[in-house]
Amino acid sequence: MSKVIDPQQINKVLAFYNYSLSNSKIAPLGNGLINCTYLVRSEDFNFVLQRINHHVFKQPADVIANAELINQHLQQKKAQALYPLEPIWQLNTNDGRVQVTEGENTWRAIQFIPNCYTLETVANAKQAYQVAQAFGQFTAALSDFPADKLTEIIPQFHHLDFRLAQLQTAVSEDAKGRLSQCQSLVDFCFSQQTFIKHIAELEQVLPLQVTHNDTKINNLLFSSETNAPIAVIDLDTCMPGFVMHDFGDMVRTCCCNLPEDGTDLAKMTVRLDIFTALAQGYVDSLAGTMNSLEQQSLITGAQLLPFMIGIRFLTDFIEGDHYFHTAHPLHNLQRAKNQLHFFKLLHDIEPQLSKIVKKL
Repeated sequence: MSKVIDPQQINKVLAFYNYSLSNSKIAPLGNGLINCTYLVRSEDFNFVLQRINHHVFKQPADVIANAELINQHLQQKKAQALYPLEPIWQLNTNDGRVQVTEGENTWRAIQFIPNCYTLETVANAKQAYQVAQAFGQFTAALSDFPADKLTEIIPQFHHLDFRLAQLQTAVSEDAKGRLSQCQSLVDFCFSQQTFIKHIAELEQVLPLQVTHNDTKINNLLFSSETNAPIAVIDLDTCMPGFVMHDFGDMVRTCCCNLPEDGTDLAKMTVRLDIFTALAQGYVDSLAGTMNSLEQQSLITGAQLLPFMIGIRFLTDFIEGDHYFHTAHPLHNLQRAKNQLHFFKLLHDIEPQLSKIVKKL
């Protein structure tokens, strides 16, 4: 979605909050690829204004409703000194609503926290611990919130069997004639039947939690004064899920020495110091709210997320690059090779990873 500001539409939306372009300034905020986010500045108040991408989020009202439920719960925990981070609440319109519909677009206003910054990569083990601790504190604070009260924003988002079925359909149709370029990679995915069966069995016994489902470091705000996380942001994909999903996404995005489209796979390694710090921070912050089976599942989650996103990249490549933005025709194939190789590396050192987690 374009971030180019339409003055007429923006003024209509700002009016719901008693602002306009005559008494405030507005500029794009952040580098998110899904929603369009702006910072609104005035003499007396600053806030974030966001247009939700209704192509990705088919029911934007559900995204807003989920965020409202989560932040109300976190504000209660904060008031009880049971949540050390800052909840990011949505602002009410003049008539007490938390969303604005203008034409085909849905908007919301969100609290702005000053004197903070975001990061794109984890620099060291100390920072990795902070990342895992913050996301763990978020889940721990929501551990007594009934996860089934949240709407499943993207159905079967982390359901491996569903992603494999999508891949099988893409292979069967081979609409773009690309299968010959990646047949060995497809065969590798479907050969992992022992791992696939293990995932299906775990999903039957793990307790559902409210999970963030996008636990990259850039979904944290860091204090400019302390350089520590002060808020978890981007709650759009918060849904019922398993802690292994959130931990696995942290491992996927923090523990590889290459970017997810890096092609020099012979040089790919698992950053074990970062993995150890992530595991320590996550287990520490979830002490008392995560059972022993969930803790053991972290090792599986670390392998699952790169395996699953690798399958998604591969599916999108075969289908013709409809979902993920690509910079060149082989981009999704490179990503798939990268993520599936990282899965293999993690799978090969599973005993070493298990030893790390068992010591915690």
